Amino acid sequence: MARFALLVFALLIGSNQAVIAQISYHVSNYTFSEPRAGNQNWDIAGDGSQRIFVANNYGLLILENASIRLYELPERTIFRSVAYIGGKIYTGSFEDFGYWEPDETGDMRYRSLVPLLDNPEMNNDEIWKIVEHQGKVYFHSFGSIYCYDYEKVYRLDTDGSFMFLHRSGDEVYTQRIGGGIYRLKRDVFESIPGSGIFSNEETKSFAGLPDGSILIATSGGLHTYDGQQFRTWQADLSNEVTVNKINTMVRTSNKIIIGTILNGLYIFDLNGNFLKNINTANGLQNNTILSLAADPYDNLWVGMDKGLDYIAFDTPINTYRDPSLGIGSVYTAALYQNELYIGTNQGIYWLKRDNDGYFYDKTLIPDSQGQVWFIKEIDGLLYSGLNDGTYQIQNKLLNKISSVDGGYNLKPYQHGNQQLLLQSTYSDLVVYRKGGQAWEQAYTMSGFSTPARFLEFDHLGNIWVGHSVKGIFQLQPNIHFDTIVQARRMGPDQGLNKSTNRVFKLDNRILVPSADSLYQWDSINDRFLPFTDLDDYFTEKGSVRNIVPVGNQRFWVIKQNEISLFEIHFNSIRLIYRLLPGMYGFELMEGYENVIPLTDKLHLICLDDGFAILDLDKTDRPGYPQPMVQIQSARAASDQGSSFMIQTDKPGPAALPYHKNTIHFNWTTTQIAGNRTYFQYRLRTMEEEWSPWSAATSISYLRLPSDEYTFDVRSIGPDGQLTPTVSLAFIIKKPWYFSTWAYIIYAVLFISFILAIRLLISRKRWRARGKELELERERMLLEKELAEKEIIKLTNEKLQTEVEHKSSQLATNTMAIMRKNDLLNTIKAELLNQKQELGDRLPRKYITQLTNLIDRGLQDEHEWEVFEQLYDQAHGDFFKRLKQEYPQLTPSDLRLCAYLRMNLSSKEIAPLLSISVRGVEERRYRLRKRLNLSTDTNLTELIMTF
Repeated sequence: MARFALLVFALLIGSNQAVIAQISYHVSNYTFSEPRAGNQNWDIAGDGSQRIFVANNYGLLILENASIRLYELPERTIFRSVAYIGGKIYTGSFEDFGYWEPDETGDMRYRSLVPLLDNPEMNNDEIWKIVEHQGKVYFHSFGSIYCYDYEKVYRLDTDGSFMFLHRSGDEVYTQRIGGGIYRLKRDVFESIPGSGIFSNEETKSFAGLPDGSILIATSGGLHTYDGQQFRTWQADLSNEVTVNKINTMVRTSNKIIIGTILNGLYIFDLNGNFLKNINTANGLQNNTILSLAADPYDNLWVGMDKGLDYIAFDTPINTYRDPSLGIGSVYTAALYQNELYIGTNQGIYWLKRDNDGYFYDKTLIPDSQGQVWFIKEIDGLLYSGLNDGTYQIQNKLLNKISSVDGGYNLKPYQHGNQQLLLQSTYSDLVVYRKGGQAWEQAYTMSGFSTPARFLEFDHLGNIWVGHSVKGIFQLQPNIHFDTIVQARRMGPDQGLNKSTNRVFKLDNRILVPSADSLYQWDSINDRFLPFTDLDDYFTEKGSVRNIVPVGNQRFWVIKQNEISLFEIHFNSIRLIYRLLPGMYGFELMEGYENVIPLTDKLHLICLDDGFAILDLDKTDRPGYPQPMVQIQSARAASDQGSSFMIQTDKPGPAALPYHKNTIHFNWTTTQIAGNRTYFQYRLRTMEEEWSPWSAATSISYLRLPSDEYTFDVRSIGPDGQLTPTVSLAFIIKKPWYFSTWAYIIYAVLFISFILAIRLLISRKRWRARGKELELERERMLLEKELAEKEIIKLTNEKLQTEVEHKSSQLATNTMAIMRKNDLLNTIKAELLNQKQELGDRLPRKYITQLTNLIDRGLQDEHEWEVFEQLYDQAHGDFFKRLKQEYPQLTPSDLRLCAYLRMNLSSKEIAPLLSISVRGVEERRYRLRKRLNLSTDTNLTELIMTF
């Protein structure tokens, strides 16, 4: 049972090492969403320079620099083969083959060679391989083999059907279906003796080896042929490769790469030693490999059943990332005794290093599970800070030297003549002294207890720490270095306007990042001042996330999307190398960005799912051409869609009409196809800052205002240096309404406008003056009218007074008449009474004389004339109007009307008329008849309103 458990343990350990993170080459994936190409890529060829040609399901793909173009045939047939021969691109498809050439515009045009056949019928032939041999081009299908000698096309006379054509060196090989291998000689296939052993296999590919022999990949395995006999190639994992179904093979200067149907790529050196299996687990889009091609720099193009990939073998960056590995996020590392120790959020792992400098066989150090903050070699010994304390790593085991939780950092500190180590933790500052060969915890400092991830010292002996929330503190220890006597929190009073918790040390200077700037501590002025020495080297905004010293003169500056290595010498700073993580398909761990110098040339970049190794010796690749950025096209367009191309090679700025003020730029690079390239651009005048780095190769600026502009674009070369900036200057003219003639018109219009305004003002003044005069006239008329009204009022008042006076006189006169008549009637009545009583005693003569005298008094016409005159004066010619309206009225009627208008009753009227009341009623009746009044009409009301 114990032996079984030991065996299981050994198998588990072996299994763990079998799935360890091996080196991952840099793989670029092409998905072809634009242009819209097919999934399957059957064949790949190159022009030996910078162009790659791919036979795709939808047509011919041409990858040149940073651009991809798709060329289709009208029938949209599947392209099965492609070859670049003699400056022409040859392709083969269903019942067709031919070549492509650029026309006068640079666009590719296809010419079919099938019409050159004596019998153009191809009988369902599909061209799967195209090779050149002895000045002729051969096109292979499973039914026929065609030859093009640049004048005519003809079929080869073959006995039977053959598998694919393969070129190796100067020879072309094929296999008869169900038979042996043949060599092409002067349009005739000659059988190779002894090759009948492959009659039950299918040959897949041929490749030359350094010793002159030929490596043959078949469905049954890998074999060599030295011109005399065939042998099995003694290669590692050859059985595994065969089981996964070999489909294609290619050789570079130092590698054999085999593509399989089931498990991607197997990479060997030229001696058969296994190097790497690349599949979907570590970069490929698909495990079914259809085609392979090496570029002039020994990098690899891979055509798959779904997608196209480019594998860069000689990149300065190698990544160690494996999703199935699960090592977590890497925070720190150290190369110790030629073994790599990495600290992650899951523990400490160590990896072996092979003779080529690659790391393999990951193993977890026992009891190291958890967060690891640092691993570093100090005085020849290895130390690590973990979540639960600080440890010395001995023989791949942990030995705890401090139980203070959270060993963030550990740095040497010179206290007088005594060398100490100071550590920041989750709580206290811990001091270590050397006990024998190793360092041991001595004590924790008092006076300051707070989590501090960042730790530095200045030349005055002050301790600088960065708290994750509270920010930066400057700590002053006592002379015994056991107590913090002063803790100053840095803020606006010290020149820090933005909160930050990061503090770095560069060339004996304390630096603190804030927003987009760096600040340097000035101990003389006791404040932070801007540190601008690096500003000219940064290519985009963003705060510095970390500064890592590399020896005494070099240092890494890490920003979110940019890692730069600088060298400082006599206060002069020089950029050594710049790395954009996005160009290599990985991202730094946000908040914990770190680069670990392992050796002078090897540097480890911490990632959230593994790590990357940068080899500075590979950053300068002399075999590669220095890439240059090129502006391919610049197009000016209007809002209505009309456009024209701007001449990019014409000296001086191009002048563009204002209505075509939407500008579209397209650019590319002379970087070899496959290498991911990032660009920056800007449009000066509108924007002075460079854009963020991206793989975009076009930009549009909409509705630019009239002005002078310069468009700039640049990229990063293989050496990490910026390429020269390429610029295009142009001017957007002012619109016609801002032209010189327009200004003249505007001036004329302005002067006319001023004159018109003056005229209007004058007219307005005249109108105002006229209005004033009119108002004055109206005022005078009003005053006159008011005066007249006042006169009328006074006249009316006078008249009213006169009327009232006349009315009073009339009333007085009337009353006097009434009294007089009453008196006379009374006297007459008394006389008549006395006459009756005295009889004849009173003489008749005197009685009659008195009675007549009284009657004359009662009928005094003079009194009536006075009354009538007074009445007309008081009542506005009443009698005159009444006579005009009713001429039939008698003087008695008029007199009655006058009394009725005075609103006198019949009783009051009777004495005035010297009649009885009944006589008054009778006169009223006669008056109604003369006035022709109905019974409903009130006589008195009518007379009073007349």
